[in-house]
Amino acid sequence: MKKFLLMLGAVALFTACSDDGGSGSGNINYEEGYKYLTNLNVSDAKMIYQKSSATRATGDDSYYKLDLSGNEVKLSIKGEDGQDHNIGISKVVKLSDKIILVNPVEQDIVDLFYKPGPDDEYISVSNQSIRYLSIVDVQTEKLYRWPKDVHIDLYYGSLKTILDNQGNIYIASSSNSNYPEYRQIYKLNVSDFTMQKMLPDEVICNNFTVTDNGFVVYWSSQEQQQNCRVKCPGGRIYPISDTYTFIFNGNLYSIRNNAIIQHKTIGNNDLEEKTICTISDEQFTGYGEFAVPNHVRKTLLLNEYYEFDGEKCTKLDKQINIGDIRTNKAWYNRSNTTFSKIAMKDYQESQFQILDYEIQSLSANSESSNITFTGFRYSDGANVVGTITETDEVVIDNVAENGNKIINLISLN
Repeated sequence: MKKFLLMLGAVALFTACSDDGGSGSGNINYEEGYKYLTNLNVSDAKMIYQKSSATRATGDDSYYKLDLSGNEVKLSIKGEDGQDHNIGISKVVKLSDKIILVNPVEQDIVDLFYKPGPDDEYISVSNQSIRYLSIVDVQTEKLYRWPKDVHIDLYYGSLKTILDNQGNIYIASSSNSNYPEYRQIYKLNVSDFTMQKMLPDEVICNNFTVTDNGFVVYWSSQEQQQNCRVKCPGGRIYPISDTYTFIFNGNLYSIRNNAIIQHKTIGNNDLEEKTICTISDEQFTGYGEFAVPNHVRKTLLLNEYYEFDGEKCTKLDKQINIGDIRTNKAWYNRSNTTFSKIAMKDYQESQFQILDYEIQSLSANSESSNITFTGFRYSDGANVVGTITETDEVVIDNVAENGNKIINLISLN
C-alpha cells in the first residue's frame, strides 16, 4: 500500500518554490518552515488546555500543560537549533495517550523565513491553515509531518480514531460533524510514523471499527444494523449481512437469528465463522448503542440487558442505564449539579453532587478512572481545572490567574 513518509527530520527529495494554498505567497520555499518544528515539551503532561482571555485577540490563545508535579507550563515548539521561536499553536487534538496532533500557527512560521522587501507582497495566512500540521510522539516529544495527501477537517468537522493492539491509530475525518461521511480510513503506524490507506478509493462510509489485529469493519448509515464490510490487512473484503456486528476483546462478532457468531481472523486475509452461543430471549434485538464494554468485569453489555463474556450471554436482573460520561470504572449521567453513577464492578447505582463549582466542560475516557473538568469556583469566581476521582471527590489541579478562562481540556495520563 502507498505509504507517506512523515518524519520532519527526513531530507526532502526536492524543494518546491510555489504557492501551496497560502494567500499571496509569491515564490516561497515552505520547506524552510520545517526546521523550526522539531520538538514539543509534552512528555510529562498530565493534561493540556487553552487559556482564553477577553483581552486577547481572537486566535491568540495559548496552550498550556499541567505536568505530573502539578506545574503549569506553556507548550513550546522548538526547532532543530533547540530554540523556541515563539510559534503559536492553533489547535491540539488527542489521538491517543501517546500521540497528539498539533497545528502550529502558519503565520508565525512564515514570518521566520520570509522577509519581504519593499516591493514584495506580504503573506497573510489564516490561523486555521494546516500546512504545518504535525503528529507528536508524546514520549519522545518529536514532531512528524502530517501528509498533505490526507485531508482532515480539524475545526468544523469530525475526527474519529481507533487503536489496535499495537497502538496503531486508525483515523477518519469528515467535514460534517453532525452526520459524518468518511471517504477514507487511514492507518498511522506508530513504529515508523508512516500512514496508509485502508479502503479502496471512492468508498464512502459513515462509521467504522477495528479488530485488535487491524481488520477494518465499516458501514454506511443505511446499514447501521447490518451489511457491514470487513477490509482485511491483506486486501480482501468480506461482506457480513448479519443483524449487528461488534468488537469484544479485539475480536469481531455478529448477531444472527439470536445467535452470537464470532468471525475469527485467519492470517491477514481471511475470516472463519464460529457460533459461540444462542440468546434465549426472543425479544432480543439490536438497537441504539448495542454493545458497550465493561472494563472491570471484562465483559460486554448488549442491549443494556445482557452480559457477554466471550462464551455465554446472560440476561441481567435489570436494565443498565449507561451514561454518556464513561471512565474505566463507571458510567455517569449528569443533570445540573447531580451525577448519577453506575459502577462497572457490580452495577450498583449511586448519586453525588458537586455544589461548589460551575462545571463548563468534562473529559473522560476508558484509559482512566477519573473525570477531568474545567469551570469556575463559586467562592471566588476563579477559573479552575479539576478532577473528579473514582471515589467522587473533587481535586483542584490548577487555578487560572487574571480571570483567564480554561478551555479545550485534553487529559493524557
